Amino acid sequence: MPVGETKVKNIFYTSKSLFYLELIAVFFGLLYLVFIVLKKPIAWFFGILSSLFYLYIFYKTNLFFQSILQLFYLFLGCYGWWTWKKQHQIIPRSWRISRHVLVISIGIAITLLLGSELYIDGQEMPYFDAFIAVFCVLATYLTTKIIIENWYYWILLNLLSMILFHYNQLYLTELLFFANLLLSIFGLIHWKKTSD
Repeated sequence: MPVGETKVKNIFYTSKSLFYLELIAVFFGLLYLVFIVLKKPIAWFFGILSSLFYLYIFYKTNLFFQSILQLFYLFLGCYGWWTWKKQHQIIPRSWRISRHVLVISIGIAITLLLGSELYIDGQEMPYFDAFIAVFCVLATYLTTKIIIENWYYWILLNLLSMILFHYNQLYLTELLFFANLLLSIFGLIHWKKTSD
């Protein structure tokens, strides 16, 4: 069998075998984001479930940093759930621009470090994958702290993630991130209206 034909068969088999797991992960991911927009602590539970499924999916599709990212999401999901549950009222607030400059600078430095390691290992799109992973952790941290500007990070990250998942033929996940993009825009508007 020609090499190209084997690769096509493997892609189809992998996509087919992961389809149902991806569908479940997408469902939990959508529930997570809807409840985050509505500022409901139960969101974090669904985020944890989605991360568990995606941890396996990304491992099987060789997206190293996306797999590691799910481990961070599991930790941040527990932290977010604990933080949000102990608050009587969840009121979004803003950070000064200087704090965002610091977060972005740290994120870029970590991205360059991790991307160079992946580049040496020969992973496809190492800096792109590292950028998304690093900034998703940072954006999730901002979400746990109920910082309004987390939505600006998510709008950009959802666009970039759509490109990454399309490239890796995770089309349901690409659709999830399109829905996340729309919900992020709605979340930004909703949180701005309800901030102090």
